[in-house]
Amino acid sequence: MRDTRRQIIWYQIDDTEAIARHLEKMAKKGWLLEAVDNLGYRYRRGEPEQVKYTVAFFPEASVFDPGLTEGQETYMDYCQAAGWELAAFYGPVQYFRSVQPAPAPIETDELVKLAAVRRTMRKTYVLSYAFLLLLPAITLPLYWQEFCYNPMEFVSRNISLSTALLMAWIAVYGALMLLDYLFWVVRSRCAVVHGGACIKPHTRFRLGISGVMIAVCLAVLLGYFVDSGISGLRIMLLLYLAFYGGTIFLGRRILQSMKRRGVQRGKAKGLYVVFALVMGLAAGLSMPLLFGSLSGAGLIHQVREPVETYTKTRENVSWTVNIFHDDLPVTLEDLGWSVSPEDHCTYEAEISRSPLAVYSRYTQDALSLGSDLPRLHYQIFDARWPWLLEECWDRLIAEERERLDPWPMEMLNPAPWGAEAVYRPKDGNEYFLLYPGRIVTFRLSGDKEPEKLDAIALALKP
Repeated sequence: MRDTRRQIIWYQIDDTEAIARHLEKMAKKGWLLEAVDNLGYRYRRGEPEQVKYTVAFFPEASVFDPGLTEGQETYMDYCQAAGWELAAFYGPVQYFRSVQPAPAPIETDELVKLAAVRRTMRKTYVLSYAFLLLLPAITLPLYWQEFCYNPMEFVSRNISLSTALLMAWIAVYGALMLLDYLFWVVRSRCAVVHGGACIKPHTRFRLGISGVMIAVCLAVLLGYFVDSGISGLRIMLLLYLAFYGGTIFLGRRILQSMKRRGVQRGKAKGLYVVFALVMGLAAGLSMPLLFGSLSGAGLIHQVREPVETYTKTRENVSWTVNIFHDDLPVTLEDLGWSVSPEDHCTYEAEISRSPLAVYSRYTQDALSLGSDLPRLHYQIFDARWPWLLEECWDRLIAEERERLDPWPMEMLNPAPWGAEAVYRPKDGNEYFLLYPGRIVTFRLSGDKEPEKLDAIALALKP
């Protein structure tokens, strides 16, 4: 039977009453608090006891102190005289217990208590959530740029979509937790000024949104593994999870080692910052190297076996191309062309799906140098909501107009196509069609016969 037990901290450190109640319940089960660190609580097994716990704050202390400071020791003596025994401490947060049924409270001045809580929270809680908000503040604009550049591809890829949603929820989570704390400070200050006590934090609210945060993270991770058929991406994810888990564990051991060696606060803090910067730099530099290695091994980009290969030769230079026979909704054969084996046609389909949309890209191309067949390329985008389809359509047309400038985009009569809107570059052979629930783009290079274009539009109409 194990004599020690670890437990994750679910409460914010200013929620002192909830923490005390939790520790008292654990003591009734025979688990007494022994230590607290960045990984949570550590208990030792003992006899079930009816003890009282309380949490106090000593803002001058730091997690980088090698042990109790002189001021802390004086504070401990004061608490011991009041009937409280130090159970554990982690930086400025002190955990006391007492076997007395009704020990005197450590903090009797609510104004002093509020000031100590605020100073401690600024050094720990507020700073942590400020850094948490920094990550989505950097990444979300990048994802927005990606969406603006190619919205159809973005909303149909589960990996990019889920990561962006995760970053958005991190921003919401961090903002909600900070706002909740700020409201608590304001309301507690008003209560103390009028002779009352600090108000109770919204424990259930904090636990609720923290639970949602964990659920979202797990759902995103599960989605990466389930949705991605690319083994290299799974390998990268597992390696980075292991890397960051190892970094947290190693950082904890380094901090413990510095404490045992008696390294002073300033030096210990400096060494820890250097460690964090080195590990962050290592993570940033290793990503492209790892990506390149896995790509070179064919693990990132899905490698499909071609049906056959074809070797081209021009001016004594030869190269080999792959030929695929994927199923296409519309082929050159359907449009009336005669395709022979000598044309060495490849039929390629690429489809990406997400809960928001399905984005399909199809290409038929004659690879023979002597072939006179046109190249057929078309894309189909099916969105689940009209507002998303309209947004993608507006951005697609705007992007094409910017790309083709100064050559204009012209609007065609959509009625013959059975569409809601039809655009094409002036005198071009690429067409953009908007249907209810669907966007279609197609290009038929080398041929502009109206009946062929009509046949493509009708075949791709939803």
